[in-house]
Amino acid sequence: MAAITYSPKYAPAAAATAKTGKSFWARVWDRIVEARMRQVEREVRMHLSYLPPETVEYYKNLPFQR
Repeated sequence: MAAITYSPKYAPAAAATAKTGKSFWARVWDRIVEARMRQVEREVRMHLSYLPPETVEYYKNLPFQR
């Protein structure tokens, strides 16, 4: 039995074609997180009227209130 290790030094063509971006599932997960965040922002905006004016004034610079 023998063990052989490969590195970019010995296989430059394989190293050049390797992907450097995110995997498919990482991109899917990112989209799910973004969608949930948008949903949370919609819910917060919908219920802002229940807060006292001082609180709304204090938090007026939140990204989803612009």
